[in-house]
Amino acid sequence: MSRRIFILAVDGAMASSLVGNRDLFMVANMIAKNTAKSAAPLFDVHFVSMDGRSVECVNGCRMDVDGSIDDIRAGDTLFSPAFMIPNPASVGDNLLQWQELIEWLREHGAGLDLIATNCSGSYALAEAGLLDGGRVTTAWWLQSEMQRRYPAIQVDRDAICVYSGNLLTGAGSSSYLDVGLSVIEKYAGKPFARLLAKYMMLDSQRITQAPYAILSLFDSSDEVVNKSEQWIRANLARDFKIEDLAANVAVSPRTLIRRFNNAIGESPQGLTQKLRIERSKILLETTQLRFSEIVQRCGYQDESAFRRLFKRYCQMTPREYRQRFVREPALNIENEVRH
Repeated sequence: MSRRIFILAVDGAMASSLVGNRDLFMVANMIAKNTAKSAAPLFDVHFVSMDGRSVECVNGCRMDVDGSIDDIRAGDTLFSPAFMIPNPASVGDNLLQWQELIEWLREHGAGLDLIATNCSGSYALAEAGLLDGGRVTTAWWLQSEMQRRYPAIQVDRDAICVYSGNLLTGAGSSSYLDVGLSVIEKYAGKPFARLLAKYMMLDSQRITQAPYAILSLFDSSDEVVNKSEQWIRANLARDFKIEDLAANVAVSPRTLIRRFNNAIGESPQGLTQKLRIERSKILLETTQLRFSEIVQRCGYQDESAFRRLFKRYCQMTPREYRQRFVREPALNIENEVRH
């Protein structure tokens, strides 16, 4: 019997996550028909909206639907949409607009076989209380706000996809494909999902979003922290101490640490490490510098220590990072970055 899949379309949703998943399941059915000679499709896919009317996605595309959310029954599978959120500070305003969806999830979510979503869609599940005591992932730039709003939920900061009971959450915008593949693997098995990924030229081996995280979206309401961040960025090549930073912003080291923890949940040393990792990633992507020189430009003298720090934050070695994100053959120098 075909697995009933419902893709929920809501005004303001990301069109790619809706149409892309429908295409994914269409190709899955095509492959199943060609390989198993089965008359019944693997997946019975439906587009629905809250009220059965067409919706307008965030990019202006209008989408017709097959029915309403009332068509969903216990035991079905639901893809809950992701929304465009310009910055973490706007999460609250978006949640106010999703109240109808959140109430439906709160009432019906536990009875579904699976609810899958990605990126900002994880917030709707969290707000409905479905993730309490469980695990979640979301886009790397929304993770801190997720943890602040929902301390009872464990945020898996590196994961692309995370199962928690009958919930499946995914990372940033394009991870709807990873989520879709995970759903297909659940119902059709890993070999079939791997075959589908090859047909559609999808990278089914992505296991972490850590290499994609950047700190350019840094923002704080504390002016001392903002000035400190600017000073750190300007002095990353120096081996400075926290006393140097505190003196520059005219506070004591103890006060500086307290204001950092209150404003961003991070110590000055922790932020400095992350900014140095960010600079090293940029240099790996845009220059032919050897890693030893990149280390010095990031304020470190111990290459081995910085290499370990890089792997801890990025979940891959500097060499693996350069190979993944740089395509120019000229950068493929044998000894430029060792494992």
